[in-house]
Amino acid sequence: MRIKFLITTIGVIVLLLSACSGTPDAPPTPTTAPDLSGRVTFAGSTTVQPLADKIGQAFNAQHPDVVLDIAAGGSSVGIQAVHDGTVDIGMASRALKGNEAEGITISQIAVDVIAVVVHADNPIDGLTLSQLHDIYLGTIANWSEVGGSDRDIVVVTRDINSGTRGAFDDLVLDGQEPDAPNLEKALTAGDMAVAVANNPAAIGYVGFGNFEPGIKPLAINSVQPSETAARNGSYILVRPLLLLTGPLTQPLAVEFVNFALSEHGQNVVIENGWVPAN
Repeated sequence: MRIKFLITTIGVIVLLLSACSGTPDAPPTPTTAPDLSGRVTFAGSTTVQPLADKIGQAFNAQHPDVVLDIAAGGSSVGIQAVHDGTVDIGMASRALKGNEAEGITISQIAVDVIAVVVHADNPIDGLTLSQLHDIYLGTIANWSEVGGSDRDIVVVTRDINSGTRGAFDDLVLDGQEPDAPNLEKALTAGDMAVAVANNPAAIGYVGFGNFEPGIKPLAINSVQPSETAARNGSYILVRPLLLLTGPLTQPLAVEFVNFALSEHGQNVVIENGWVPAN
């Protein structure tokens, strides 16, 4: 009995000494902040829309209680919607002009390469920037004038609200509007790709994320569109892909923009064929 009592007494002493020894307690397990929830609305560029959707899928994997309503309408529509406060995030595929940028926070999430495309069976593999300019203004109207078949050129452009159209007109046409004799308009980037794929005489332009079977990109000034050529400046038809927020944008939407600019978000950009901004 005395041995048992002695062991118990020693145990109590050891516990008391441990408690008084000054050894700090183990740090508490950090608590996880409540997950995000709510609804974020978007409007704007049809080029940015599919990329925003891909980033949104990755965002929702982390925050499943956030509803992302990603509509389109064109860059000009997205810019105006942010000014009006009717959406949280605007999407644009061109630089903002003049007072468009007033009160807007601009976040570039990617660099897009505008590829000039023709039907896959078109024997033409490249054009100079001057030839492209003349085709869209109607000075060159037949493929034979640039080494192709004797066939009238069907010129496909985008709607006036399109950021791709705005960037193309600035980069190729010095701000002028297309004026070719056989001119067609495509509402979206997907419509543009389909229109060219279905017409051997057609020429158009799409972003890198909008390639479709049946079309091929042309070299411009002997440079093929590529990520490397976009980064080193040798390919000149490039434009920014932007997310826009304003004074009425809710904090939840800013969380989405921050995610798009993060390493995770930029990896989504790379995986889906665009050139990352960071």
